[in-house]
Amino acid sequence: MPRINCSVENCSYNQQKDCCANIVNIGGKGAQDKCDTCCGTFLNRLGYSNLAQYTENRGDIDAILCRVDTCEYHANEHCTLNQIQVGGAEEVDIYTETDCLSFKKK
Repeated sequence: MPRINCSVENCSYNQQKDCCANIVNIGGKGAQDKCDTCCGTFLNRLGYSNLAQYTENRGDIDAILCRVDTCEYHANEHCTLNQIQVGGAEEVDIYTETDCLSFKKK
């Protein structure tokens, strides 16, 4: 199962730098650089509490859905990597301020 290492500490799904969402959506169609990508699954803990505490998922996720057709790891709307890194600014307010740090341009 895929894993997401996440340094966006104020995401509701972040539990000790592991993503606990069941499915992660990476966006950034036509991206040329990692800063053109984002984690569409991000939910700010200020508005959504700590969702990680309510899930049985602890690190392994069901799927990494990927809309970044310019990434080397994109295949049929999924990521072919078993582990990716998601990051962002120090204080993220909205999903567009996150990045898929594993992005590699084709």
